[in-house]
Formats: sequence, C-alpha cells, structure tokens
Amino acid sequence: MAGSATAADQGQQPENRQQALGAIKPVDLPSAEPEQNQVKVSTGESCSPIASSARAALGGAVKACVETKPLESASTVAARTAEQVAAAEACAITQPGYWGWTRTGGICLNGMQTTYTLYSDKGAVLGTGRMDVKSSMDLSSTSTTWNELLTVKVTAVTGQVKNLNIAFDVNCTSACSPTSNRPWAGAKTLGLGAQASGSVTYKSNVASGTRDSFQTKYHMYVTTTGSIPTQPNVNWDSPAEAKLRCDAELSTPGCVIPERRAYLEYSLSDPKHGSAAAVYSFAQGYLRDWAPLSRADGLSAANRARTCGSQSSDPFVPMPDYVPNDSCDEFPFAGSFEGGTDGAQCADILPLYENGQWMIYEARADKPVTCTEPCVRGHVALDANESAGGKYGAFVKNQRVLDTEKYNVNIVA
Repeated sequence: MAGSATAADQGQQPENRQQALGAIKPVDLPSAEPEQNQVKVSTGESCSPIASSARAALGGAVKACVETKPLESASTVAARTAEQVAAAEACAITQPGYWGWTRTGGICLNGMQTTYTLYSDKGAVLGTGRMDVKSSMDLSSTSTTWNELLTVKVTAVTGQVKNLNIAFDVNCTSACSPTSNRPWAGAKTLGLGAQASGSVTYKSNVASGTRDSFQTKYHMYVTTTGSIPTQPNVNWDSPAEAKLRCDAELSTPGCVIPERRAYLEYSLSDPKHGSAAAVYSFAQGYLRDWAPLSRADGLSAANRARTCGSQSSDPFVPMPDYVPNDSCDEFPFAGSFEGGTDGAQCADILPLYENGQWMIYEARADKPVTCTEPCVRGHVALDANESAGGKYGAFVKNQRVLDTEKYNVNIVA
C-alpha cells in the first residue's frame, strides 16, 4: 500500500524546495472499456423443400424453414439452468442473445434461438422445434491453437416435430483452419430438453513475423426426419466487430481480439514503482490527455537518448540528495511513437511521498513547470524505474501489443 513506500521512493526532504505542483491522485481519464464487449446476435432464415417420400410422415409438410434470432423473453432468461450457464464457461456470461468477448479471454455466443418450422402446401404451420445455441471459445495469447465448446439444446417442440436431428461443423477464414471441426460425430437426435455438446479445435498457420485477422464460421444441419441435408440450413459467422488476430511477431506466437484496446495499469500505492506511477499520473492529469499511446518497436533507445540522455540539448541531471540511485523516467514512454521529444522541452519534476500521498515538485528553479510541456522527466529511483519498465514489457507480451498498436495507460490509487 501507499504507506509502505520505500526509502528510495521517498528520498530526502529538499531543504530548499522548489514550487510544489500539487498532490497526485488517480487521473480522471476515460475509464477502461467494459470487461466484455457485446454485440447482438443477428437474425436470418433459410427454407428448403421436404422430399416427397417424407411428406406423409410429417403430416403433409412440403417445406421446412430454419430461423435464427436472439434469445429474447425475460421469462426464458430467468429459467436458464446451471447446465446452460456452464456452456459458456470459458468466458464471462453475457446477456442472452448476444456475442461477448474480451481481448485475451475469448468469445462467447450466449443464447441464439433457432427455430425449425414445418409448413403445409397452404402455408400452415404443422410443427416447430426450438433450439438454444451457445458457444464458448477459450482463446490463448501464448498459443495459436485453441478450443471452442459448442452446445445445442432443444427447448420446445410442437405438432409434427417430435425431435430434431442436428449435425454441426466449423471453419474459419484465411490462415486459420480447424484441426477437429465437428463437436460430435454425425447427427444427434434430440427430443425436448435434450442437448448435444462437444469441442472443436482451431489452429492458426500464421507465418513467422506476420499477423492474420479472421472470423470463425459455423454450419448447422437440422431436420426432423432421419436424413441430414448435404448443405447446412443454418450458417453464421463470429462478429466482424470481434475479429480474431493471431501473430508470430513477438517471441511467442499467440492470438487476441484486438478490437478491445489494451490497458496498462499502474498503481500509486505499488511499493515497487509508485513514484513512477506518480510521474505518469502528473503527465496525463496536468499536461495533457495522453490516451492512447502507440507502441514503437525498436525506437526505445533512440527516444530515451533524446529525452533523457546524450542526444538531448538539456541532458537529465540526477538529484541523488533527494532520490537515492536517481534515474530519468520519461512520459510518454520511450517505447512509444509519442516519445522521443528533446528533454529540453520536458517538465522536470520530483515526486516525493509525504503524509500518505505523492507530492510533485519542480525539480529545477531555472526551469519552471508551465504545464504546457509535451513531455515529462521524473526523478525516480532506478529500481522503481526498472520495475515500471518490466511491467510494461510483460504487458506488451501478455496483451500482444504489436508495433504501431495503440494502448492506454491508466493510473489507479
């Protein structure tokens, strides 16, 4: 917690303090996006004729139609069983009738209502069968192979429809291909209340040093007779708003859903790098809104030299009397395209932990802070600086933030 700030964070009390710029609190930036993004299930309908040999057994039905739409009624939602909930175990449960996804956790389809309807030659409804379709994809940011659980449950039958025969397969676009594309072999015959469930496996064949974006595709074959159509009569894709991206650009290949921007979070109360968080909070709260930053692979050394080092027209000068093992911590980060400004243009600040909070002081009497500067150089103990840098490095790998990709930096208490 904040009260456990290290001596290196606190440093000495300056005998002749420069102007105090204020206490640092969590910056009032736009809040992080919802933990899970959502989009409503789309609607559609497909019809096909009934073979003449099967019409008599189906009460004279000449046509079968399959309609898909979001699960909608509140009573149906309230009646969901624990078994149905378990069908979406790999990602957070969303509102029924919606797709939901996170950047690294995967994508779920929760409650696509599918209705099979038999019609007479006069257009009368002879029977219906209703199904609840769910899927739960367990994506991995450290692997290009992942699984998806698929479940179909028959929730209602009427008239000539006594049971439904259901087969299923999946596919995907571009360099992705399923290694096992059927959640169950052949067709499952399901009566009222019965369900079929099984897993499929995907693998991205993305080449080294490249990335690939795609959607997954789903095909369901539904009849109420013993035969299964040769062509699927229900088709849908994962949302275009949530395209999957696999890449082999980092040290370990993996996959994410990049539509949701990555958020790097630092805490002012972190005993390892609270002082660095105070610098970043000051930069974003007092100078300008730096959301988002853009990763600049390979530019860190040159950018840091221009801001803190020998390439700056005003090189950083440590203040060891105030911050033991002092070092220059810059914002925007050297590893961002927004970084690399000449240090002469930066606000030079000294964060000190006093009376249970971080206070920011001007570091130099000859360089007053105007709060119009395009960058900040903070006096931060080297171990805290390195700890903050290590957190950024792990963030890039875990969230698969690729070169030029935007990300946010959030500061919390």
